[in-house]
Amino acid sequence: MMIATNSSDKLLINAARRNMREIYALIVFCLLNIGITNAQNADNHSVWSDTPAYTVLFENQDNGIRKEKPAKTWHEGEGTNYLLKSCDSITHGKYPNPIRLWEAEPYPIGNGRLAASVFHGNLRDRYSLNEVSFWSGGRNAGTINNKGDKGYDVSGPEVNDDGFGSYQPVGDLIVDFNAPVQSGFVRQITLDKGIVESSAKRNGNYISSSAFCSYPNQVMVIRYESQKRKKLDLHFSFVTQRKQDITTTHNRELSLYSRLKNGMECETLVKVAHEGGQLTSDKNGLHLKGADNCTLLIYMATNYEMNAENGFRGISAKERLKQQTAQATSRSYDKLLKAHISDYQNLYQRQELNIANTTDSNSLLPTPKRLAAYRETHADNGLEELIFRFGRYLMIQTSRPGSLPAGLQGIWNGMIAAPWGNDYHSNINFQMVYWLPEVGNLSECHMPMLYYLNAMRKPFKENTREYLKAIGEPVETTPDNDGWIVYTSHNPFGAGGWQVNLPGAAWYGLHLWEHYAFTNDTTYLRQCAYPMMKELCHYWQKHLKSLGEGGKGFCSNYQPVDVSKYPELKSVKEGTLVVPFGWSPEHGPRGEDGVAHDQEIVAELFMNTIKAAQILGVDDSWTEQLQDMAAHLYTPQIGKKGNLMEWMIDRDPETDHRHTSHLFAVFPGSTISINKTPALAEAARKSLMFRKTTGDSRRSWAWTWRSLLWARLHDGEQAHNMIEGLISYNMLDNLFTSHKIPLQIDGNYGIAAAMIEMLLQSHSDIIELMPASCPQWRNGNVRGLKARGNIEVDFSWKDGKVTSWKLYSPQQREVKVRVNGVEQTVTTSYRK
Repeated sequence: MMIATNSSDKLLINAARRNMREIYALIVFCLLNIGITNAQNADNHSVWSDTPAYTVLFENQDNGIRKEKPAKTWHEGEGTNYLLKSCDSITHGKYPNPIRLWEAEPYPIGNGRLAASVFHGNLRDRYSLNEVSFWSGGRNAGTINNKGDKGYDVSGPEVNDDGFGSYQPVGDLIVDFNAPVQSGFVRQITLDKGIVESSAKRNGNYISSSAFCSYPNQVMVIRYESQKRKKLDLHFSFVTQRKQDITTTHNRELSLYSRLKNGMECETLVKVAHEGGQLTSDKNGLHLKGADNCTLLIYMATNYEMNAENGFRGISAKERLKQQTAQATSRSYDKLLKAHISDYQNLYQRQELNIANTTDSNSLLPTPKRLAAYRETHADNGLEELIFRFGRYLMIQTSRPGSLPAGLQGIWNGMIAAPWGNDYHSNINFQMVYWLPEVGNLSECHMPMLYYLNAMRKPFKENTREYLKAIGEPVETTPDNDGWIVYTSHNPFGAGGWQVNLPGAAWYGLHLWEHYAFTNDTTYLRQCAYPMMKELCHYWQKHLKSLGEGGKGFCSNYQPVDVSKYPELKSVKEGTLVVPFGWSPEHGPRGEDGVAHDQEIVAELFMNTIKAAQILGVDDSWTEQLQDMAAHLYTPQIGKKGNLMEWMIDRDPETDHRHTSHLFAVFPGSTISINKTPALAEAARKSLMFRKTTGDSRRSWAWTWRSLLWARLHDGEQAHNMIEGLISYNMLDNLFTSHKIPLQIDGNYGIAAAMIEMLLQSHSDIIELMPASCPQWRNGNVRGLKARGNIEVDFSWKDGKVTSWKLYSPQQREVKVRVNGVEQTVTTSYRK
């Protein structure tokens, strides 16, 4: 149908059409601001702040604000003394310590390989870039003493192939607005979309941004949009981390090239596309003037290849970058965004936890203020729910198939000399990161750790031979299948660092088994997990130590002990098998036999390997030998104070030490449980009470492990107390968890796993719903919790009692369930 119009009408219509885009943009920006400040509170899927991030450049950099040197370089426990006058002044006293600024201010994005710490600021935005394989160091061959320990040089980019090295930042992408925030500033992580967003009014014009790392297209995407047409003015530049880094500007592109002393190289390319306006370049970067919007595509590539046979080097970074840019450059922003959200939500939406009270008044607060309020009252279920969702967000962002696994700081690091090198720490931290994927219904996210272990078998075996040689054991004729151990620290090149951690590899064996237990994937078990588990058993078949009657031959501090002085050793029978040279990480003493932590781990390895062989129908005669050895292992004992003994010698259990190594059998192991070993479970409970929650215990991962231990002991109130402790003492404004100083985010993943463990357990041949309920979570519901046997569980509860529930599996099967204290056998349903 047509409507006749006169010329005046046409002028009005044309004017209206010209204004429609600006009106629509204004509506969009209003909705964006309302959405960031209010809408996210309704569904509780946003971590947000109404305060711009401080974008002061980190102290390692040659360019930027810093001029003077800090009062002290970083050492563990010395964060409060690491002061910088300029940082203190710029942040008005909030961050006299620049490390804490870098840790607490940014919002993270990633796709397992690419990562950025996003600082949405006042005059500028800062994107601190990382590529997961960009490491200094190498094989770190050789040992430094007769205990088999190794050097541990994590000093930065100058560490060569013969050192350990550290995870390197790529550099910083700076986006200058040349105009301060006037009003309406908000920045947020939109957890259910996997995006970091911001919005603010500058020079009378609203500018919004969004940033994400696309897994399907392997590119980082940053988008800026202006409310008003032709009003987007931005300047793009790189700030480098190392003097030898090279930046270039060409047409619509910025590039950064870095080469470390070990030969690792990284190529970074930023492509800028824009609508409207002009883009020009000079030696200082790219200048965008008068645009409507712009999209930045950031590519990063290294020459790393996870292949020991090729020396962990592949094609050049330049060639790999060409391959990557060919995949995504032709795609529009809308298509990239759609593919990212579809991929991300396929994982994120599998599981849901709802425990928030609709009357929570703090739900309207920005996250930093919400945290502050929680620390006063410990009453905000919605914040705990948000922390759970943030843990799953981080898991998806940090660990995807095809990439290296996450380290102590995940995949984010702004320091050229990162604390502990941001390594893989084998005595709790690496494992804790990967406690979440299976129970969190994110099994794919477990695979980078498992693939890494498989790829490192060759260098780990070389490290093992070096260790055995150092302690005086002949290794010239050691066959390849004699197994392997690990060091406390390792890197992407298979290097060991610092102290040897004898049972660490056996602990990894539990991860190999658990992926099968949760997925029932027998192909994986046969081809990947079982061969490695068998190798780990081979080592311990050869290296367990046999004690004499009454503990004769027992050693501590690497020296023989007069066993007659210790009545607790009288019950030791001849032929009892113990792990030698133990430590009870990191409690000590070193060089002690039969440490509970070590015994429990090896027992768990033997048990699960025997199960695996039986499932696969292989190695009957060998597993009979393994069963005989398992029967002779020294088992956990109860001390004179009723505690679970940490050592064979009954030492005082009262301490505030951060580690709870001797409780491995409770969690993540399963050989001590309320139902099957009640006396040992009670002793474990007393041990946990003796481990104080003051001083040294106030570490992110310490709270987390204890929350999981209390959950396994069916004490939900104590498990929740540990959640409260984590939030109160070791959580930063952006929800990252900390090891006092510096950042360690293993607690973020682990606390989400702890919340699940309070609600669902499946380690003892029965699925238990709400085994560790707490009074704080009176009402709620969950969807998509994962139990062993490849079973998903949905249920609701009211006043602490389950009111409805359902189990799902790919094929219908009968399973045992305990609900509200009643055991029953049910048939699972098929989830459409």
